[in-house]
Amino acid sequence: MGKIFKQLARHWAACLAVVALLFVQAYCDLSLPDYTSKIVDTGIQQGGIESPLPETVRQSTLDALSLLMSEEDADALQNAYGYYLQDDGVLKLRSDLTDAERTALEEAVTTPDIVLYMAAAQNANAPAGQNAAAMAPLSGYQSEDETAGAEAETMTVAPTAEDLDAVCGQFTALAQMPGFSREMIQQQLASAMEQVDETTLSSMASQATLLVSLEYEAQGVSHDVQMAYLFRVGGQMLALTLLMVVVAILVGLIASRVSASIGRELRRETFSSVIHFSNAEIENFSTASLITRTTNDIQQVQFTCVILLRMVAYAPILGIGGVMHVTQGNTGLAWIIVLDVAALLLLITVLMSIAMPKFKIMQTLVDRLNLVSREILTGVMPVRAFSRESFEEKRFDAASRELMGTQLFTNRAMVAMMPFMTLIMNGTSLLIVWFGGKAMDAGNMQVGEMIAFITYTMQIVMSFLMLAMVAVMLPRAGVAADRIDEVCRTKASIHDPDAATAKPALEKKDWDGVVRFEDVSFRFPGADSDALEHISFTA
Repeated sequence: MGKIFKQLARHWAACLAVVALLFVQAYCDLSLPDYTSKIVDTGIQQGGIESPLPETVRQSTLDALSLLMSEEDADALQNAYGYYLQDDGVLKLRSDLTDAERTALEEAVTTPDIVLYMAAAQNANAPAGQNAAAMAPLSGYQSEDETAGAEAETMTVAPTAEDLDAVCGQFTALAQMPGFSREMIQQQLASAMEQVDETTLSSMASQATLLVSLEYEAQGVSHDVQMAYLFRVGGQMLALTLLMVVVAILVGLIASRVSASIGRELRRETFSSVIHFSNAEIENFSTASLITRTTNDIQQVQFTCVILLRMVAYAPILGIGGVMHVTQGNTGLAWIIVLDVAALLLLITVLMSIAMPKFKIMQTLVDRLNLVSREILTGVMPVRAFSRESFEEKRFDAASRELMGTQLFTNRAMVAMMPFMTLIMNGTSLLIVWFGGKAMDAGNMQVGEMIAFITYTMQIVMSFLMLAMVAVMLPRAGVAADRIDEVCRTKASIHDPDAATAKPALEKKDWDGVVRFEDVSFRFPGADSDALEHISFTA
C-alpha cells in the first residue's frame, strides 16, 4: 500500500483539494439531519416558533406578560418592541437587538409565557359559564404532585385565542385592584418554581412556545409564521443538498483525473522497463505475467486510487462527524452507538481474517490462467499435431477452476457481510426507537431529535461499511502495486555502456572473421548446474 500512497503523493495538490471538498461534503451531509429535526420539532410540532419571545405581540398580551416579570425585566420587554405594525395594537420586535439582549429577554419571558399559557388552559377547561382565576396556575404549582397530576389529566381541551384574551383581561383587571403589587406576584412565582422538579420544569419549557403560538393565532398569522419557517429551513436544506451534489461531482472529477494520470504514468514506466528487457528478464517474469502486470494490475491500482480518494478519505470524516453530533446531544442513547460500533468492528475483523488470504493470491491465479491461455494459443499447431487437445483442456480447466473457486469464496464472504450489516442497522434502529420512545415519554427527547439520531447512526454504520468493502480490496491492490514496482525496478542484464569509447578501425588484413571459444561453460538462468562444461570450439 505504501507504493500506492507514493503514487498519490505525486499529485498532492489534487489530493489536498479532494480532502477539502470532502470536508465540505461531510458538513452538508451531517447538517441535513439537524435541519430535518428542526422541521419536525419546530416547524411542525411548534408551528415554526423558535423562541419564547414573539416577533409580534399585541399590547394586551405584552401588558399581561409584563405583570409577571420584575420591573426591570418588564421595562426591557416593553422597550424591545419598537413600533405598531397596524392599528389593532400589534407591536413589532426591534431588529437592532443584540444577541445578548435577545437571550436575556428570552430567559426573562419564559416563565411568564408558561404561567400565561397555563392560565389560558385552565380557562379553556373551566366549567361552562365560569372563568378560571388569573393566578390559578401559581396555586396549582404549589399543590401536591398527585393533585397537580389529577388536574393535568382533566385539562383535555386545548386553549384558544379567545381563552388568551380572557386571561389577559383578567390580568389587566388584577393590576387595577387596590393593593396589587408586582413583588407579590414575584414571590408567588418564586415559591411555585421551588416546588417543581427538573423533569417537570423541562417538560413545561415547551409551553412557552405554545403561548407564542396562541398569540400568533390571535393575530391571525400563525399559518404564515409556520409556512415561512418551513420554506426557510427547507430552502436551506435544498441549498445544502445542491452544494453537496456539486462537491460530489468535483470530487469524482478530480479523483478520476488523478487515477487516470497515475495509470498513464505506471503504464509508461512499465513499458519503458519492459522494452529494454532481454530474454533473461522476460523469461524470469514470463510474457503472460508481464501482460497481466501491464494491464490488470495497473487497472487495480488505478481503481484503488479512485476508491481511496472518494470513499476511504470520506468515511472517517463522515463517521467521526456523526459520532461528534451524536455525543453533543443529551439523549442518553450514546451507548447504542458504542454497541453498534463494537458489533461492526467484530464483523469486519472476522470477514477480513477469512477473506484476506484469498484476495492476496488472486493476482497470482490470474497470472497462472493467462500463462496457460497464452501457451495454448501460441502452441496450438503442435498441440493439434500431437493430439494434446484434451490434456490442454484439462490444464486450462484446472487453472480456471482454481481462480473461480477463489473468486467465489471472496464474493460469498462479501455477500455474507450485507445481511449482517442490515441486521445490525435494523437492530440499531429498533433500539433507538424503543429507548427513544421512553425518552420522549419522559420529556427528554423530541421526535425530530430521534429521527436525527437514527440518521447519524446510519451514517456511522455506512462509514464502517465503506471501509469494510474497501479493506478487503486493498490487499489485492497492494499486491498489484508490488508486482508493478518489481518490473520497474528490474534492471536489464544487457545495456549500453554509459560512455562508449570508439576503437580505431582495423585493416582488413588484421582480422580474419573467426570467433573462437576455449574452455567455456554455459548454464541457463536460475539453473543449479552447468548445461555445458569446458567446451572449446571455433565458429
